[in-house]
Amino acid sequence: MTAEHMTSQEPDSRRAGALRIVAEHGLPATLVQGGEDRIERIADELALEYRGYTVTRDTTLQMTPRGDLETVWGTDDTADEVIVFVTEMPRLYKPRDADGDDRSPRNLVVLAELDRERNAAVVSLPALGPAPRRALRTLIATIAGTVTGGDSVGEFERQRGIVVIRDDNTEYVCAEGYSRRLKLMAGMVRGNRPWRLIPTLTGMTAAAAAAASFGIFFSTIWSMANALSAWRLAAITLLSLVLASVWLITNNRLWERATVTAKPRARLYNMATVCTVVFSAVVLYAGLFVATLAAALIVIEENFLAAQLGYPVGLRNYVYLAWLATSMGIFAGALGSSADSYGDVLRATYGYRERLRRQASEDAGHRPDNEIH
Repeated sequence: MTAEHMTSQEPDSRRAGALRIVAEHGLPATLVQGGEDRIERIADELALEYRGYTVTRDTTLQMTPRGDLETVWGTDDTADEVIVFVTEMPRLYKPRDADGDDRSPRNLVVLAELDRERNAAVVSLPALGPAPRRALRTLIATIAGTVTGGDSVGEFERQRGIVVIRDDNTEYVCAEGYSRRLKLMAGMVRGNRPWRLIPTLTGMTAAAAAAASFGIFFSTIWSMANALSAWRLAAITLLSLVLASVWLITNNRLWERATVTAKPRARLYNMATVCTVVFSAVVLYAGLFVATLAAALIVIEENFLAAQLGYPVGLRNYVYLAWLATSMGIFAGALGSSADSYGDVLRATYGYRERLRRQASEDAGHRPDNEIH
């Protein structure tokens, strides 16, 4: 399949007169709904009729725009519309030359895919970073203007780090550079919404709180905490977070295997999972630390703590006590995570959500092909 950079494009004889947005449920639908007024203004500026947005649950949006269009609508009645699909799934593209050999040492991050024949495009939300609201509206405006104008993709190519590649009937708007891959990773973590993972870790939270409270009531922990230096306590904290994250990933089988998912995609999903789990563990640690410190200040009288330690005490001594108790709690809490809902934890990973979408698509009789790795 030949892939080459685009510099010109023949105008399409069919001038689309309307704009429609199709979004996956979840974050894409939320952002589209919240920015609908701005999208409608974009349509007005381009002399397009805005026909609203549709939320879909029955497609993976993992195919080419043409395939996605047929999957969602199943007819050609939308020939007068520019249809922009917004997916939460990351999309990668591997450039190849005419002989099928790799032209790039790594996959490029796909921001959008355009199919001029059907006036359709797919936007990958994670590629827009952790705060995609404004970038999404800008990208929709650029796509609609490019498709309806019949012009080339020069608006994209003028942006630094952006390259547009034509592959068969599809134009891939790709981003180059490590900064773009970091932005993609941040966007994927945002898409996982790690703050929603924390409430599902009821077993971990309960076990962590119980173990941390143990440190408040036992004077041995008081003495040990204040005998340790700050860097030792920091090392214990790091160790507890690493052990907790590893346990959550292995116990809940969150690691994607290359035998199930394409290797580049599996690697991307696993990196996002690790970042999501670590973020959740850090937030849980911070919350538990604040609660433990407050409990220690309330329960342990200052003179009594000084008598146990054998020297005058201050806030620093309480902080060290809560610091060690929290680290103990997080480690114990990881073991308690086995009591949490397996399904709830899984939903915070891209691999599981993609499999749910694929299953829904297959149940509906749609089998994806032409998938990008």
